[in-house]
Amino acid sequence: MTDQKKQGPRRYKKRLRKGRAFFSLVMILFLMASCFAAGMRIYNRFFRPRAQVADSQQESLTTEGFSNRINVLLLGTDDGDSDDFDKDVPKRTDAMLLVSFDPENSQVSVLSLPRDTRVTIPGRRGHDKINAAYAYGGVPLAKRTVANLLQVPINHYMQVDWQGFIKVVDMLGGVDLDVEQNMDYEDPYADLKIHLKKGKQHLNGEKAGEYVRFRHDEMGDIGRVERQQKFMKALAKQAFTVGNMVKLPVIIGTASEYVKTDMTFIQLVKAANCLRLFGEGGVKSASLKGDFGDIGGVSYWVTTPSKIAATLDELKIPHRRIPSI
Repeated sequence: MTDQKKQGPRRYKKRLRKGRAFFSLVMILFLMASCFAAGMRIYNRFFRPRAQVADSQQESLTTEGFSNRINVLLLGTDDGDSDDFDKDVPKRTDAMLLVSFDPENSQVSVLSLPRDTRVTIPGRRGHDKINAAYAYGGVPLAKRTVANLLQVPINHYMQVDWQGFIKVVDMLGGVDLDVEQNMDYEDPYADLKIHLKKGKQHLNGEKAGEYVRFRHDEMGDIGRVERQQKFMKALAKQAFTVGNMVKLPVIIGTASEYVKTDMTFIQLVKAANCLRLFGEGGVKSASLKGDFGDIGGVSYWVTTPSKIAATLDELKIPHRRIPSI
């Protein structure tokens, strides 16, 4: 197996800007699970006969997180504009994140794996970019590749398609947000247009996507991350409105068309509860340390065992000794 050929700027930029909104979508899904669990708790407490519901079971479902550390691999796939997410066809991964739920220290650690990270993929010769693992062998090979790179066990996975972000926001009724500045940016290579005016306004799914992707000011990616956090708080508030609580089963059903996971509903609820219980200060994030490198005419994100270990140690994610890459 030889190294992948370098891809053109149009396709690369389009995948990159989709990946930037992927983390927001995943947080929405966990929040929805939490909201739905809260709705179940309210329903069971006030509408179902008390004899049919054990209070201790309800408390366990709606308030408890995981009892042991759980590592979840999040995959964002590039499905274009098609509606065939369930078709068994190879797709690229726009985003790969390891989310580690640590109940002992009340922390959720999010490790972002750059899609161009240079790795060896099990069963293949030579080196590849990490995003090729899913195209070659689906979720199982992606999990093995990440586990081998980080020397961390992968317990579960969640795969999300980009189109779900827009539809979920629209189904929640959009979001009221105070846009802090005029945002104007166009990239013909990426088919990207961002045009937002400063001030308080209501954003639908498409406009929300523009907001969380914008990074073309002096703050760059730091400003983008801050805007995503601001957006998520506004969306969480919207999700907990009475009208949306009633609609959550339908919303989750629609979102499930864009999500594949081996996590059970209760596990999703526990993940959401961890985020809620630990609070904003309990969520730590970092990108895999490394450097840009051009090897054989191919652009990679090049990391080393020491940099991998340093990143994991920073996030307090236990790992075995990192072998040579």
